[in-house]
Amino acid sequence: MLPIFLGAGCALPDPDDLVLGPGFRPANVHVETRRLNPHLRRVAVLPLTSEVGGTPARDARESLETAFRSELKRTQRFETVWVSGDDLEALTGRRAWADDDTLPADFLKRLQEKFRCDAVLFVRLTRYEAYPPLAVGWQFKLVGSPTPQVLWAFDEVFDAREAAVVNSARRYQQSDRVPGKRPADSRIVLTSPRLFAAYTLHDALATLPPQ
Repeated sequence: MLPIFLGAGCALPDPDDLVLGPGFRPANVHVETRRLNPHLRRVAVLPLTSEVGGTPARDARESLETAFRSELKRTQRFETVWVSGDDLEALTGRRAWADDDTLPADFLKRLQEKFRCDAVLFVRLTRYEAYPPLAVGWQFKLVGSPTPQVLWAFDEVFDAREAAVVNSARRYQQSDRVPGKRPADSRIVLTSPRLFAAYTLHDALATLPPQ
């Protein structure tokens, strides 16, 4: 029998909603230095690109970008300036660029001069499964400007077919990081594309080094 502890302000977890076992630890992460340069204060964030086709991914694009903006702001790593497709087209002739595209030779310099930024963040959606088992893949690359140096890179897929991902998603749902009233059963995160995407973004952006 499990011991019961009573105390003011203590809330015992619901025995039916316990999460057992290891969580998911993103491994495909590159960090140039343990801490970001303190002079890196302003980052230009490029429009989200996607290598995922199909109606679900297209329909979810706006909500995913909104969730990304919200979660990146919560990290409080740096000030962000959000580059629109119109801005990018006026500067470079294209509305979107991925980090593995052949960029114009002065691409970073143009952005640095226009937005007074110290780095540029590329954002790409690499996988999106909107029906259980859910899956979301993210690729991020933070590049110094105007001198191109990869300061942080992340490339992982969060797949709810994996037990470790399920554990981490449910623990996130149980945490105080989730805004609003939390449902009694954390398993809801495994059926809600919105909640699952928020979990993936939190854990992905948590790998950004501090300043």
